[in-house]
Amino acid sequence: MDSKRFFGLKLKNNSLGYRLLFPATLLIAAISIYPLIRGISLGFMSYSLRRPKAARFNGADNFIRILTADSEFRGTLLFSLGYAFAVVFLSYILGMCFSLLLNRDIKLRGFFRAMILIPWIIPPVVAATNWTWLLNDQLGFINLVLRRWGFIDKPILFLADPVLARLVVCFTGAWKSFPFMTIVLLSGMQGVPDELYESASIDGAGFFRSFRYITLPMLKNVTLISTVLMFIWTFNNFENIYLLTKGGPANATFILPILSYYTAFFRSQLGYASAISALMLVLLLFLALIYMRVLRASK
Repeated sequence: MDSKRFFGLKLKNNSLGYRLLFPATLLIAAISIYPLIRGISLGFMSYSLRRPKAARFNGADNFIRILTADSEFRGTLLFSLGYAFAVVFLSYILGMCFSLLLNRDIKLRGFFRAMILIPWIIPPVVAATNWTWLLNDQLGFINLVLRRWGFIDKPILFLADPVLARLVVCFTGAWKSFPFMTIVLLSGMQGVPDELYESASIDGAGFFRSFRYITLPMLKNVTLISTVLMFIWTFNNFENIYLLTKGGPANATFILPILSYYTAFFRSQLGYASAISALMLVLLLFLALIYMRVLRASK
């Protein structure tokens, strides 16, 4: 077979490659790009699901209202940022602790490395259902244990109290995400030369000094990339909170994806919800630019 021909087509100036990519590009455009453009365009319209024929173009009114007069959006944005920061911070602390442990020469190290992935690979529906039962105020395992041991006299309303609900969703989000951080940090630790630790040990450096002056600096690039990526994923996450609290109680755990969903399908304000999603897209693009800069600087 002529190496310069493929299925009867000449390999010239990469034209064959472009022709082979065209069907896939067309499919991606149909299922991704068109809905994206349509969603952004709806943000400039007054569009209600109850009266779709009455839709009209209203310019930037939706965006102006969101940024200037919508206190619910501002509160939700602040909690979304706080939620993402909390999940990333807790995930990083837990991931660092477990990666330091799993990087040591311990028995059954391979088994523990596999088990640490369980929270990450469990389907979100299963994880949320289990946490709902564990935190139930009447039959939940946590309340039953605390009452039996005498720590509390009455059940703790983990999912009914606004403050506790926010703490719970942050904790469960970190529980779901820390295995990823553990594996990433562990892979970074395995790239640190053993000679550095041996030299530090000869110089009298203990564990904490070695961790501060060797491990942390060597993990700088891995830390920056993994935390930025996890922040983007967490900020854009929908199912963790929705399956656990559905944004309640009293909208205390609303994040931007849930706010957009409720605005579109429960309040029937599809245009306004699209504007919220468009602003969310701008913020995520900004975070993606940060990630690209971090990735470029790490090379």
